[in-house]
Amino acid sequence: MKYFLGILLVIIFIISANVMSGLLFDNESMTASRTLPDPEEFQAPPIIVSQTFPFENIVVNLTFPINGSLFEKMKKTGRVTSVFTNNSVPVETEDIYRAMVKDPGQEQVFSDLLTELDKVRRLQKLSDDEYLELTSVYVQSLRYESLNQNFAKMPVETIVDGAGDCDDKSLLLAGLLAREGYSVALLSFEPEAHMAVGVGSNDYLYKNTGYSFIETTDYSFVGVPTDKLVNNLTLYSDPAIIIISNGTKIYTSGNETQYIHDNYRITGQKVKELAPQLKQLNDDLMVKRSRIRELESNIAQLKNSDNIKEYNSQVSAYTTLTSVYNNRLDSYTKIYSEYEKFAVVNSHIFGHKFDRKGVYDYVKNYPS
Repeated sequence: MKYFLGILLVIIFIISANVMSGLLFDNESMTASRTLPDPEEFQAPPIIVSQTFPFENIVVNLTFPINGSLFEKMKKTGRVTSVFTNNSVPVETEDIYRAMVKDPGQEQVFSDLLTELDKVRRLQKLSDDEYLELTSVYVQSLRYESLNQNFAKMPVETIVDGAGDCDDKSLLLAGLLAREGYSVALLSFEPEAHMAVGVGSNDYLYKNTGYSFIETTDYSFVGVPTDKLVNNLTLYSDPAIIIISNGTKIYTSGNETQYIHDNYRITGQKVKELAPQLKQLNDDLMVKRSRIRELESNIAQLKNSDNIKEYNSQVSAYTTLTSVYNNRLDSYTKIYSEYEKFAVVNSHIFGHKFDRKGVYDYVKNYPS
């Protein structure tokens, strides 16, 4: 019964929509409901939201107030059931997601957050691509949290909670980028119950969607598709595309993120290939080292004895084994040098997914 009441509420939610979103999102006839609190509800104190995260070579802190009454109103009436379908999404579902992203009752929250992000943009003199990355990293930095319920949160809830799952965080990022004029879509994967964001781009497009992939659940470069989901499932299906905005801004650094990701895959594969060789050589060296120490002890005991024959035999064995050991050690050192080179690059890329610009320069200029 709660499910059908929820769907009824959604239908009412959409039917009662106004045309404000048409002023904010180009080429969209979609309407969205107004969920501003009633005047008598403006009693809740403001909520101070703060989020700290790394970006490029700095640490960003965003702190701003949110209307407490609006937040309470959204929690009571704003949530709707998330519905995933394959390849095509019913109009009702598209309208639900668009209404959640474009709800004019959240405009002040979006405006305040974007004002804080814009301060960073102006201070750091960020390009449009870097600003998109800054916005993406902010959303990615929010804690991943799955409550095992089939409800998506309104963006304002995700902001206040500082947490959300794939659809919660994707709705928030799509709303932010759309309001900044980027071409944006939601990518809905039904079999894996996953959602990501697609951004218009001139390179490194995801499958045949026409968009570059943005993962929101964790730090990730723009364009790099998700290999494994949090439940260790592989993302394999073709997504349904829910267009949020036909903005004119697109991402133009896809060639760099693709270069980074290609190097990440190559170095990761090299590390995987060399690791067993290093282990085998290391195990062999440990056995030989133990035998060398044993021979050294025997030689020391035999040195002042009358058993010259045994002494010479032990010395000969020691000399031969030491030569073999040194040759193996030389092989180990050479392979380890290669392994370390690949591991360092792979580790640097993995640990700096919030810094496309810096990582690209690092990988490009790393000694081969």
